[in-house]
Amino acid sequence: MQTYLAHAEGSVSSSIIIDGTELPASPDAIIPILEGINDNLDHEERPYGLISKYVVIRPSKHPMYDLNYLFFQLVPGNPVTFDYSGSCGHSILAAIQVAMKWGWLPSASPGLRVRVFVENVGDSLVCEVDHAVRSGMNCTAHFIVDGQTPLSSLLPSGALTNRLYTEYGDYEVSIVSSGNPYVFVNAAELDIHSEQGLFEAGAETLGRLNAIRRAAASLLGWNPDGVFPKVAAIASYEPEEIAFRGVSIPSWHPTIALTGAACIGAAAAIEGTVVHRLVQDTLSAGYRLRVNTKGGSTYISTATTGGKLSDYLLYSSISEKNVRLLGALPFKKGATYEWEWQRKVYA
Repeated sequence: MQTYLAHAEGSVSSSIIIDGTELPASPDAIIPILEGINDNLDHEERPYGLISKYVVIRPSKHPMYDLNYLFFQLVPGNPVTFDYSGSCGHSILAAIQVAMKWGWLPSASPGLRVRVFVENVGDSLVCEVDHAVRSGMNCTAHFIVDGQTPLSSLLPSGALTNRLYTEYGDYEVSIVSSGNPYVFVNAAELDIHSEQGLFEAGAETLGRLNAIRRAAASLLGWNPDGVFPKVAAIASYEPEEIAFRGVSIPSWHPTIALTGAACIGAAAAIEGTVVHRLVQDTLSAGYRLRVNTKGGSTYISTATTGGKLSDYLLYSSISEKNVRLLGALPFKKGATYEWEWQRKVYA
């Protein structure tokens, strides 16, 4: 069983990429194998920080795709658990880079497109290589949706906005799902009125956002202590720009997840959402939006047939993403981890 470590710039964690050609098809059957990998990692050394993203890939048998991708989010605890109810765009890009190293795909070159089927949520992502170097690439990620995806289907609660009640007070939010579900709240409702104030917000704001996330999960009938939905505070202090501060278990996200960017793009297109209200003067059926985060900026291009709930989402593209290979996993000294051994343990 091959494993490798790669990192997409802006991700909260590097990704462990695992060759799934000999692994079981069932995610539940894979989890004990991931637990074994985690147990054997040298967490004391941590040369790449906390690794919380685990990815299983296989060459696709479908003629429309190059790779099949299955994502697992490690949830800290004693013991740790794994959540596979969502996806991670950064990890998809990391997986593509590793698949190239393994010879499953052509080497990165400008213009190359790699098509990935995301098993967790049934979505498609196309990675278009813009620049390539020996140990990495710069690329654009295109989130491609079914041609019959009405904007109304992107609202898990069925409403443009929801009023959520928490121990800190009540907040108006929009819950939008494009790749992963996100809860968006206007930073002004958190008494934040500048980009600097948003980026420097501390534990109190983090606590409020986590309370909002739990309330949203309860509204949707999901586990409030789970990973999804994600949550972010947003604002618009300049034309055609969004300031974004998101949460990733267990703390602030350093930038913005690719799925978060896709959700921002989709939400900005839907008339009446919290996001749309912030940027409505700059919108059209196809637009490019700059999203500023504490760790840098990301550009999102989204295309729809219009802004009504009966209109359709066509795609969202996130550009200027950098990916690099890191190397072998940091296993404990003397530890070995082979699929044959793992199969005997968990068969």
